[in-house]
Amino acid sequence: MSAETANSPPTNSSELMTSALPVENRLNRLTNLCILYASRVLVFLVLTAVWWGIVKLGWVDPLFVSSPDRVAFFLVSTFRHELIPNTIATLLATLIAFTLSGVLGILAGLVLVELPFLKKTVDPFLTAFNSMPRIALAPIFILWFGIGVTSKVALAFSLGFFIVLASTFAGMRNIDPVLLRLSRSLGCTGWQQFTKITLPWAIPSVFAGLKLALIYSFLGVVTSEMLASKVGLGQLIMYYSGVLRMDAVFGILLVMAVCAVILTIIADMIEAALLGSWTEPMQSTRG
Repeated sequence: MSAETANSPPTNSSELMTSALPVENRLNRLTNLCILYASRVLVFLVLTAVWWGIVKLGWVDPLFVSSPDRVAFFLVSTFRHELIPNTIATLLATLIAFTLSGVLGILAGLVLVELPFLKKTVDPFLTAFNSMPRIALAPIFILWFGIGVTSKVALAFSLGFFIVLASTFAGMRNIDPVLLRLSRSLGCTGWQQFTKITLPWAIPSVFAGLKLALIYSFLGVVTSEMLASKVGLGQLIMYYSGVLRMDAVFGILLVMAVCAVILTIIADMIEAALLGSWTEPMQSTRG
């Protein structure tokens, strides 16, 4: 009994240390996250201060670069009646184009992987279409579909589709052949092989393409709006640049940058939430 009593305190202390580890890890992650965001805010404030100082010292003409205070005034004064409606219009077209690019790009990549002869047949045509400058295709889409949402979606889709297609094809082709042979020798069906090996292995590459396609879809929509559109952030930039309102132009560019960052953060969160259970086993297998 005395021996058991002597051994019990270390056991209790080890249990306390083990239970304290998750709390300590959470605190460390929270601290690192706070430091990260504080550093980003500091960098933004330093850049804004440098911009403001250069303008106030007269080193550059405010007509061409405006100033942070004027940009802030524009954002506040036009936020509700101008920025919000046009931002919603741009984001709506972006999400439509991204959804079409993601679904059709992934399906096309899966089909080309399963049908190598079809891949060899259509590869020159896909390369030819993908090499066309989108700025030259934009007037054609506007002529075909008008200056509404459809032309913006078409231009953005022409960018995002090929990105998702290439990333899906690359991810599916880079699967370890040893795993495929092992799964077949263990009697896995085609569906089991696809869901347990092929898809988890290709998911990181596919999601990298999806995140890139999201940004390029946003850029494609804005480009189409700059050429011809009734609403949208691109249309606002063209209007205000035509009347030399650089405070408005820089303010709209800031809104576009914030939208792109938010879209990327949302995509990262969705990837971590939905695909973590798939990617972690495959990463451990690769290691």
